[in-house]
Amino acid sequence: MTRMLFRFPLLLAATLLTGCATNSLFNPYPNQAADWKQAAAAGQPEAAFSRLAKGTEGGDRLLYLQERARVAQITDLPAESQQTFSQIITLYDAQDEQARVRLSSAGGGLGALMVNDNALPYRGYEYERIAVHGLQAMNYWQQGDIEGAAVEFRRVTLEQQVAEQRHEQEIGRAEEEAAGAPTMDDFDSQFAGLNTAAATVRSSIQNPYFYYLAGVFREGTGNYNDALVDFKKAYEIMPEMPLLQADIERVSTLQRGRRGSDGTGQVVIAYEQGYIPPRQEISLPIPTIHGYFAVSFPTYGTDMVVPRPLQASAGGKSAQSAVITRFDGMAARALKEQIPAMLVRQTLRAAAKYGAQKKANDELGLLGALTTQIYNLVSERADLRSWLTLPANAQIARLTLPPGTHALALSGLGGSANVEIPVTQGGTTLVRVIDTGQLHITVMPVLEER
Repeated sequence: MTRMLFRFPLLLAATLLTGCATNSLFNPYPNQAADWKQAAAAGQPEAAFSRLAKGTEGGDRLLYLQERARVAQITDLPAESQQTFSQIITLYDAQDEQARVRLSSAGGGLGALMVNDNALPYRGYEYERIAVHGLQAMNYWQQGDIEGAAVEFRRVTLEQQVAEQRHEQEIGRAEEEAAGAPTMDDFDSQFAGLNTAAATVRSSIQNPYFYYLAGVFREGTGNYNDALVDFKKAYEIMPEMPLLQADIERVSTLQRGRRGSDGTGQVVIAYEQGYIPPRQEISLPIPTIHGYFAVSFPTYGTDMVVPRPLQASAGGKSAQSAVITRFDGMAARALKEQIPAMLVRQTLRAAAKYGAQKKANDELGLLGALTTQIYNLVSERADLRSWLTLPANAQIARLTLPPGTHALALSGLGGSANVEIPVTQGGTTLVRVIDTGQLHITVMPVLEER
């Protein structure tokens, strides 16, 4: 067993160096993502798809498919996005089926311990999984498939409930495993950016943007009971959002059977701003029984996107968007919650690598020492993978307008644009604006009570 352990790095290094690894092991993921993010921002989906193609077949397939589905959505290809998100949902469901096997298996753990987290296939984060269903609902809505959108919005609610339960169990296990290991408090200054970003949200799971969109959808289709629940849930998570109290009051009135008499329609503007920032790598001195070792960790810097409002005007009325969700904050909080377990793994990894290298030096001579040193060098990289075409933040604005066709003027970080929108009496018109440095605007089919 001892001989197998110290030979393992040699065998694994040879395997990895011949390319049998996940796509991010030797080429940091943010470096790869820059190409397709730029292509998506420029409205060039085929160029982005070409850059993503190889990754969709490897160990990080889930991650690359998420990027592909989002690129398709940004570039106004809802059918393509829907098809890809369906594949992603199947992958997540398959992960659930495999969960018991994964927890009881030690095979993958050995590879991860001796290499780093990049050696494991990408499994996604809870906030990403919830976003998959929320964004898929938007695909169905855009294509006029009301039933399909309703199903996905129901799954948004269910996934957040299930994720909260799963999350509590995982946090409990992580705290038990981390007993006696270094803690984040030991590296407070190094994680300053991460701590600041994580503090912008209350949860890494509960997403008020998707609750809000579900509320808009359900109100628009006459499901006032569920719409009220959605708006109240969004308010619980984001009470400082100025529109929510008025939304709750309006839907409460509709729920009681009272209809407005002013003959107007609702225009909701959903503004998705920027891209979620990439993770950065830092090196921390981790104490082991053999001394201190420099080990790489992922974190977030202080260069988070500062939310800027979208200005909207039509029919002599104007509105300014307000932030309802910080996706960047959710990503940072999700990472922060994983750091204690990472510290445990990295402490064990550093000790295991030291033992393997010493054994190689003693028993395999110069070649063994050289190979092991090369392996240790290339394998010591932080896991920087995350879904990078998600927006940095999401914002909402509302206008109440008389029926008819209106010219809606929009102005945001990505420039200005004018678009014609239909408004019907008692109807709901959703205008979706994705700002990637350019404004990508979609006017969704008008919802009217059935």
